[in-house]
Amino acid sequence: MKRSAITCALAVALLGAASVPVPKLSPAPHNGQTAVVTTYLRDMQKGAYTDAFALLNDEARAYYRNAANFRSIYDADGYRIQKFTLLGARGDNNGRVFFARETASFHDHARDLDLSVTATVPVGVITVKGGGYRIKDPGHPWRAFASNASVQVDGLRVAVKKISFFARRIEVVATFANLGDGFVTVLPYSRSILRDDAGGLYRVIETKDWGLTDKTLFLGLRLAPNAQYTGTLNFETVPLDNRPRTFSLTVAPALREGADLPFSVDIPNLQPAPG
Repeated sequence: MKRSAITCALAVALLGAASVPVPKLSPAPHNGQTAVVTTYLRDMQKGAYTDAFALLNDEARAYYRNAANFRSIYDADGYRIQKFTLLGARGDNNGRVFFARETASFHDHARDLDLSVTATVPVGVITVKGGGYRIKDPGHPWRAFASNASVQVDGLRVAVKKISFFARRIEVVATFANLGDGFVTVLPYSRSILRDDAGGLYRVIETKDWGLTDKTLFLGLRLAPNAQYTGTLNFETVPLDNRPRTFSLTVAPALREGADLPFSVDIPNLQPAPG
């Protein structure tokens, strides 16, 4: 069974980056910065997202719009911090980056399993006007949701696992499974489109920046019988308002070995999975 390296990266990416190399650090200072970072991480550990949201700086709170959106990015992956340790920090009293060693549970969308991961992640803290400290924790989507929608056409099943909203792109995590007898080739960077129920149409981002473009899908995914692959497709968008939307995804083209014509897979009714 073929799987991408998305397994742990999806969960750790919630924190803005994969597990980072730890630079030379100073000990965490005994001051208000450390207290705010520790409180933030404890709130996240307890699932107290409204409290954690209140500790973010103004720019971050404006980006997420509300605490429910902030919570959604962690709920979409079932990400929960189990324990953490502050390894140290870099910076000064105006701004400091803390490095936390976190162990967290999460849902692996590629295999539909609940797993755990341990990673070193950065958390920033800045001094705000008028005094006090706020958390600066960039790199996340502003909203996300898990999905259980799937469609099968000509032995190819496409299942959308998660949709994440960034300022100017929408990221779709999908699993492609070949349930037929022969090989099938998927070339989703040719004509795949995401739509919403308000008439929005979003075209796939197709570059050789492998941070935005899934290289395996870009080069062409050839699946043997009973094989599957989980990857991402990013779609370009303008900043969206905060109202809920229902999406549909067209993945095209796909070609079954021995067939004369390619086909597409249309997945309607993409919205949060019942919780």
